[in-house]
Amino acid sequence: MTDGPTIPPPPPSAGGSSLVTRAINILTKPNTEWVAIEAEQASNGKLIGGYAVILALIAPVFALLYSLLMAGSYILQLPMVLIMTLVAAYVLALAVPVAVGFIMDALTPQLGGTKSNNNAMKLVIYSATAYWVGAIGGLLSPWLWLLIGVGYTGYLLWVGTPILMKTATDKTPVFVGAAVGIWVVVFIVLNMIFTNILTNMAISAVMSAARGYGM
Repeated sequence: MTDGPTIPPPPPSAGGSSLVTRAINILTKPNTEWVAIEAEQASNGKLIGGYAVILALIAPVFALLYSLLMAGSYILQLPMVLIMTLVAAYVLALAVPVAVGFIMDALTPQLGGTKSNNNAMKLVIYSATAYWVGAIGGLLSPWLWLLIGVGYTGYLLWVGTPILMKTATDKTPVFVGAAVGIWVVVFIVLNMIFTNILTNMAISAVMSAARGYGM
């Protein structure tokens, strides 16, 4: 018997620790984590603003390291090129999964899934955890990032699609194949756009420097 009312323990924090826990769980034990995710209520805004925008920051960090590794201190003399490189890495990291999420949500009925609130966005955003962590491979090559990130993302989609989208066994490969295919296409298109922009910026910067030296 106690002398006063029992004080309930404080609720778990919804801050960085829960994000880290979710990321670790979805990567290491996706079967059970997808079941937990399916039962949660999470708006698209919360998924994007509270999860995607944070994990997507991994990409520009390793893009910076890649730039320093490839160009050394010279890249620091081209601040606009460096800034644009980091912006490009972040946009590739964030915009690709978000775009795929909206596309898959629209295509869900045609691909054999059950359209239910924002389950397609949950499926894509949490599967993208592997894509964001895979940005570490961007230290060696952007294409290694695509290979590692989308490869394991495909596996997470495969595990999560029947749980969140209620697809039949024969429809799961169709849904996952469409998601991965769209992911790769969106990545390649955006990467080509940014590569052209960065190339033109670098050429303009070199020509300006040459004119400054009277060449």
